[in-house]
Amino acid sequence: MTSTLAKTRAQNVRRAYKVFIFALKAGGTAKTSTTTALAVQLGLRGYRVLVIDLDPQCNATRVLGRRVFKPGQKSLTDVMADKAQLKDIIVQARYRTDPDGDSDDSFTEIPNVWIAPGDLDHPDIDDAERILNAEDGNVFWLKDGLDDLAEEFDVDVVLIDPPATYGRLTVTALVLLDEETEGAVIPPVLCTYKEADALVRLEKKLKEISERRMYQRRGIRPQMKYVMACAAPTASFGTEEHWETFNELKEEYGDILLPPVHWSGVATKIYRNECAVPILSPNSRPSQDYAKVATALGFPQR
Repeated sequence: MTSTLAKTRAQNVRRAYKVFIFALKAGGTAKTSTTTALAVQLGLRGYRVLVIDLDPQCNATRVLGRRVFKPGQKSLTDVMADKAQLKDIIVQARYRTDPDGDSDDSFTEIPNVWIAPGDLDHPDIDDAERILNAEDGNVFWLKDGLDDLAEEFDVDVVLIDPPATYGRLTVTALVLLDEETEGAVIPPVLCTYKEADALVRLEKKLKEISERRMYQRRGIRPQMKYVMACAAPTASFGTEEHWETFNELKEEYGDILLPPVHWSGVATKIYRNECAVPILSPNSRPSQDYAKVATALGFPQR
């Protein structure tokens, strides 16, 4: 792990970190592009960011330049199977600068941004639910790992990209939000009725978790404190459906609606280029929009 992440023991200070989980049971709603773009925006502003890539598709890992694993390198699948510790798998986020190579020289590190990566080629990558639902599965594996990490490393914010389900894997992220942890569930919603309707199901799931006795005893209460409208219509983009849904979101969730992220073709290029939006196209409208979101979440320039 990069030594600059290490926290000096002599400080004897445990800094509280915020946790934001970009969850919604709908595919293609900009969870990964939002997670990675905000991570880079916050890192460039001087905040120390840790990204947790819980999605078995491992797209956040790809966008942050860690798709290729070295021999013996561990991933989140190993952590949840109790074969590695979270603090030992973290690597610095990067972006691709050479389109033709996969060596370390083909990438440039992103300041202040680290990732707990997922390995798409791990033999158990698709068995996360089975591992966590086993008799000895631990729904608090991620919570325990972050607690251990906080004793040694200084992180300001943890951003989590979960799968588009509400299975055990996503629940391990949601249970991070207890009375002692500042943060929120932030669903990125595309401006169509299908995704907007998914907000109702998310609120139902969060209520279900909050009312379970095993979580109540631990003070766990995940809340949807913000909503983010992604691919919001513009003067040159958007059908009547886009505008109608966008206006419904403003009417229903206006008090918690973050600055919208407008549509742009640049968002589709982050996977091929292995580079997050703020670095790939810093002057694009989405990059500017994500900067506004970072400010709205309470992260001004340091």
